[in-house]
Amino acid sequence: MGLGDDLIFLGKAEEIHKRTGKKIVPIYGSGWSPMFDNVEFITKEKTADSIYVNARDTDQASDVHVDYYEKRKESTILGQKIIFRHFKPTPFRLRLTEKEQKEAGEIILSHDISNFCVVNPDYKSTFFSSNKNWGFKKYQELTNRLSKHIECVRLKPADKKYREPELKNSVNIKTPNVRVAAAIMEKSQFGITYDGLLQHIFAGFKIPCVVIQGGLVDTNVMSYDTNIHHTYKHHMTPCGSTYDCAHCKEANDSITVDEIFESCMKVM
Repeated sequence: MGLGDDLIFLGKAEEIHKRTGKKIVPIYGSGWSPMFDNVEFITKEKTADSIYVNARDTDQASDVHVDYYEKRKESTILGQKIIFRHFKPTPFRLRLTEKEQKEAGEIILSHDISNFCVVNPDYKSTFFSSNKNWGFKKYQELTNRLSKHIECVRLKPADKKYREPELKNSVNIKTPNVRVAAAIMEKSQFGITYDGLLQHIFAGFKIPCVVIQGGLVDTNVMSYDTNIHHTYKHHMTPCGSTYDCAHCKEANDSITVDEIFESCMKVM
């Protein structure tokens, strides 16, 4: 899984740290995550003052085990599906450095933006295929309407696998890395994104976020109190398909620009 899952881990790890007074050694992750940088209670080394906590679902022994949202994987004719359990994530405020905040401030100043929201049409396709694709044309229509009320900023990922075109009526910013992007997000009024990393970052900053969840997951699987979540209102939710899924396309098609715009106006 990805950086969003690292933030989910950090939210639970911070709770455990506050309860035990111990530093946390993450186990069964994908190595050291950039989300772990500058976090005062995370350590790489096991000592008398630290404990092991699982950073993903695993059978590997740990001092404290967290049951995350992924219950198991199920094989189907089309491919694998994630079977979810009910899970309530704990928001985690990313520990930004002064350097990262300064760099973000300089980027904001150079683009002459102040009162802005973040619109994120760039969906991750490497795990759940195209099931997080609400549709670039919808994001464009939404931005066209929102830009009459507030400045819109699109933080374009540096990774070349994100190939969506420029978002018109928006300031398109190519950020040097995800942490500087987060530092820019911290200065925004609210965000609009599909379920993924950005909603976890916004929740940690206690900044409202309008989250499009489609039919892939639902609010029993993943939700934050500061966010407005839009899910499929009909059958077979949450889906969890890691392959192109007709149900998820139907779910995304059912969520209109009007309802997302209405939620944004409520936030404003």
